[in-house]
Amino acid sequence: MAKKKKNNIPLPILILICAALVFAMYSSLSTLALAIWGDSVMGTVDSYESRLDDTNAEPNRSRTVSKGYWFIANGKEYRGYVIYSSDEAWPSLDEGETRSERIRYLDLFPYVNKPAMLSEFDEMGEFAIIYHILAPIGHLLLLLLVIRTARAGKKKKKEARKPDTPQIIQIRSDINMFCHNCGNKLPEGAAFCGGCGAKIQASAPKVCTACGMELPDGVEFCIGCGKAVSRTGPEAEIPTQGTPSPTIQGGTGLVGFSDRCHSPEILAAAEKNKKFSIGCMWILVFVPLMGFPVAGLLMDDFPFGEALVIGVGIALIMLVVNLLALQRTKKPMWEGVVVNKYSKEKSEHRGGEDDNWRTYTEYTTVINTDAGKKKTIVEKDSGRHMYDYLSVGDRVRFHPKFGTYEKYDKSKDRIIYCNICSMMNPIQNDRCKRCNNLLFK
Repeated sequence: MAKKKKNNIPLPILILICAALVFAMYSSLSTLALAIWGDSVMGTVDSYESRLDDTNAEPNRSRTVSKGYWFIANGKEYRGYVIYSSDEAWPSLDEGETRSERIRYLDLFPYVNKPAMLSEFDEMGEFAIIYHILAPIGHLLLLLLVIRTARAGKKKKKEARKPDTPQIIQIRSDINMFCHNCGNKLPEGAAFCGGCGAKIQASAPKVCTACGMELPDGVEFCIGCGKAVSRTGPEAEIPTQGTPSPTIQGGTGLVGFSDRCHSPEILAAAEKNKKFSIGCMWILVFVPLMGFPVAGLLMDDFPFGEALVIGVGIALIMLVVNLLALQRTKKPMWEGVVVNKYSKEKSEHRGGEDDNWRTYTEYTTVINTDAGKKKTIVEKDSGRHMYDYLSVGDRVRFHPKFGTYEKYDKSKDRIIYCNICSMMNPIQNDRCKRCNNLLFK
């Protein structure tokens, strides 16, 4: 029988690949740093060789040039050596012969230096500039891919080393010891999952189904929230008058939070929504990162160095903002009660003339969560959907995967919002008329 081919990367090869990618990133980043912040000084070339490789090669690719040089900065001598592709064919230097050339270096760290022809925007050319901008990103992605592949191979290797043990199949009656959302194992009496934060709908006789409080023997009401305790069935609920019990209701029920948020169809929609958000994030990052430098190359009154700095700055800001937004989608669901609603007239300057002001109405809905935190929904002008949909006293659940709210009691409503696309639907609909996803009923 043929042996299975190993997919893991040998450690020496992995180190060489990572070192090469890191050096490539350093080379491009140092070139950009020298072009933007570097100083120039006249240096001395004391070794030079130009080897012809291919007479039919593309421009600046026919020869391999190696060059050694030294220069003095801040009263100290520094040396450098470069190898690059070019069509340059200077005469070789004899022993003791030198040639003068302008060198660019970083004033704070002169060990980072290169000949000016390799590190000035005017000398490099447009193709080289775009390459040095995009190359670090590509090399970083390759480095992450290599590391991830190596980790996956290591993990598989560890799993393969585990000795085979006989499997013991047990039928468990304590099904609530595992989270219904992520499958994480739960300690006895837990009210929320420690892995994903989902609320646990406990059904054990000694655990309250509303708040998760452990119950002493013989009690008829929960000592934590006052809910009636049933010992004859898993879910016999008598909600208190002030706050409805957040029981998960399935099917087409209009009272209670829907269990459809855990259905495979909805989870697939959440994953699709996440991939779309990631795609938009990279577009918002790459557009300024590439657009501003190109504008600097094409517009005479927009210096390239300034355009590059602005583009990189905006790209980094967009990256941070989008990463924070994606991080919020991983937070657990929370529930709370609407405690206040109010509107306020505001004004904002729209730019240009001093009298170019706009007046608008800001609508705020205030929610107190079960964890004691205060959440606000802020909307403007005609986009006051949640302000009109929710009333003071309504119990709501927030779904971070979609950034939408679900009302506990929908029995008196004529509309229902789609938690996937926020489309307003008639209450009798079972699926959204725009995205065709299940409505949370």
